[in-house]
Amino acid sequence: MHPQPRVNPTNKTIPYSKFECLLTTVCAAIVVWMMITLVSTKISISSAQHQLQSVQTSISAVNNSNISKREEISDLMSQSHLKKTAVKYNFKDANSDVRNVK
Repeated sequence: MHPQPRVNPTNKTIPYSKFECLLTTVCAAIVVWMMITLVSTKISISSAQHQLQSVQTSISAVNNSNISKREEISDLMSQSHLKKTAVKYNFKDANSDVRNVK
């Protein structure tokens, strides 16, 4: 028996067709476009979050101011304060059930 000669396989590369080159280029362009869009979107979201935080801070400041003003108004409208003001300016409290000072 004769041993069969071994055939050395040669690594031959098959050239890419024009369609495969075009498809690879288009896919690469789409991936690059998606990456740029992703980065742009993240920057936009970060900017929007910063603006939202700024608006929430100003809303909180206005709410705190409103609470403070309501407390001040409540104190100024209290019966004891009205009586002190009446005494200070020599007004008479005609009726203790009424909040108005004459």
